[in-house]
Amino acid sequence: MEKSIDHISHARLLEELRIKSSAIDSAVNGIAFGDLEGRVTYANAAAIILTGYTLEEVLGWSVLTFADNQEEAALILAYVLEKGSWIGEVAGRKKDGSLLVVHLSASLVRGEEGEPVCTLCSFIDITRFRQAFEELRIKSSAIDSAVNGIAFGDIEGRVTYANAAAITLTGYTLEEVLGWSVLTFADNQEEAALILAHVLEKGSWIGEVAGRKKDGSLLVVHLSASLVRGEDGKPVCTLCSFIDITRSRQALDELRLKDHAIASSINGIVFGDLEGRVIYGNAAAIDLIGYTLEEVFGWSMLTFADSQEEAALIFAEVLEKGSWIGEVAGRKKDGSRIVVHLSASLVRGEDGEPVCTLCSFVDITRSRQAFEELRLKDYAIASSINAIAFGDLDGRITYVNEAFLRLWGGDDVAEVIGLTVFTFAQSEQEVERILRHVFEQGNWMGEVEGKAKDGRAVTVQLSAHLVADEQGRPICLMCSFVDVTEKIRAQEVLRQTLDELEERVAERTIALTEANEKLRREIEERKLADKNLRQKERELQLNALHLEETNIAMKVLLEKREKDKNELEEMVLANVRGLLLPCLERLRGCRLNDRQSIYADILESNLQTIVSPFLHRLSNRFLNLTPTEIQVAGLVREGKTSKEIASLINVSERGVEFHRNNIRRKLDLTNAKKNLRTYLLSLS
Repeated sequence: MEKSIDHISHARLLEELRIKSSAIDSAVNGIAFGDLEGRVTYANAAAIILTGYTLEEVLGWSVLTFADNQEEAALILAYVLEKGSWIGEVAGRKKDGSLLVVHLSASLVRGEEGEPVCTLCSFIDITRFRQAFEELRIKSSAIDSAVNGIAFGDIEGRVTYANAAAITLTGYTLEEVLGWSVLTFADNQEEAALILAHVLEKGSWIGEVAGRKKDGSLLVVHLSASLVRGEDGKPVCTLCSFIDITRSRQALDELRLKDHAIASSINGIVFGDLEGRVIYGNAAAIDLIGYTLEEVFGWSMLTFADSQEEAALIFAEVLEKGSWIGEVAGRKKDGSRIVVHLSASLVRGEDGEPVCTLCSFVDITRSRQAFEELRLKDYAIASSINAIAFGDLDGRITYVNEAFLRLWGGDDVAEVIGLTVFTFAQSEQEVERILRHVFEQGNWMGEVEGKAKDGRAVTVQLSAHLVADEQGRPICLMCSFVDVTEKIRAQEVLRQTLDELEERVAERTIALTEANEKLRREIEERKLADKNLRQKERELQLNALHLEETNIAMKVLLEKREKDKNELEEMVLANVRGLLLPCLERLRGCRLNDRQSIYADILESNLQTIVSPFLHRLSNRFLNLTPTEIQVAGLVREGKTSKEIASLINVSERGVEFHRNNIRRKLDLTNAKKNLRTYLLSLS
């Protein structure tokens, strides 16, 4: 029987324990058990949700690990072990760093014999309540210490409370005004009655009221009157706020202007607490980073920064020195890059104590990118092998690179800056003509005769153009110079050599023409003689000796002609190798661009071709080819395309095709399935 009763009692105890365990597990309040050293051994779901950690994370931790003040937490646990319980509020942080305030009921759990077995902590999240309480306390303190007059009245508008500012505003004491109408000071009591009636009917009234202080002096206030309702929505009292605008109207307008300026500023403006957490951001700041105000509220003001270590140092300097100005790079919400010019400062109250932080952001992402581009362009100009100079619209030099100094022969930029472009020219009239053309047409290109620092003549290839701003207004002049002095000299030597060669060729051609004409006449005479010979066989016999002598003379003449031709070819070969090719080699030593190098290669190739057997064979075999067709044939033989040949001989591609067709026709290749280049190579 006793065993049955014990069994029933045990079952009831188990059921009771099970119910209690379920109640603890499903409790809306956070409940945690800990050992006698305060380390967590169990926590229900509400406690886990409350702190944001998982049960596995908190097991073995102090039950007050979340607390901001660990020294206070240690004292609380010591108090519980000593006194058996502790009740109060504890502030700390959740796992995500957000604020957490709990009402803590901690007690020491004892066994059946009264010995301590564990600790029990019950947590109630009062974060919002504490924030609301703080707001109410701040509001109460704000009302008491407000610089504006504030008065509460009953439903009929009789004063039940007035703060010090309201008392000072009217000049009466609180005892004097208690029970009076809140608008007793008004000059127009009928208007005052209408205002109170409007408040009772509509719930509020805002406007200006004029009256008198106790001493009779004028008083003008901005009145905000409202009907205060309880939680059930029923009116409980009236609230009137008075602002003395007799003197402060100008200050009020100024404050409104500043508030509007901050809100509508194109620069991002953010206010933060003394730990740098966002408490306000204007529309420009929100648009700048792409987040909403709700998202960034409570975040660090520099959450977007790439380097959070640098951000922390910036805030530390702001708190220490009062301000910081510089550039910060980071990312927007969408991941795109942003660079801002940040002006951060510590805002102080009237007592000089810090109250908050202020950050002003200017988006300089594009200007930073533009600056980098300009910096690269500046490096390119400074290191260019071509001489480059900038000047103002009056033609005074404002910048030159190192290549310009080398070209001019100077050692220091200061020698050049401020000089006019006329300083470097041989002819001032030519410079004036070029400047007029640049200002009228925007640019000019050509060769100009100049002079170096030591007075020597310099020939340059000048490219000048007018630099304009985004609105198309001229701002400066830019000139690029390439020294072509040696090139001009080489061209002059080559021209003189070619002129001499042409004169010699012309002289030899005239001599050959005369010889050919003489030969032609002799042949005609021979034909006539043959005819007469057939008719006059006897005369032929008589003149046989004379004809033989004539044939000998012709042979000697032909041999002399061939000898003169060979001598002319040897002289041309010697002149090309002794005069033209050395000049060409010196030309190669100059600073040539890619196109000039190509022309130099082609010039050398053509000179080599002149003395090669290919053109001898081509001109001897096909005397009816024009000089241009011979030049085109040589380029085709070298593997040049029609487009390349057109560029080299300054004709169109259709012109090149015309010459190619004439060459094929004159070489009897019109209907033959032969490649022109292959055929020309076979002639070599």
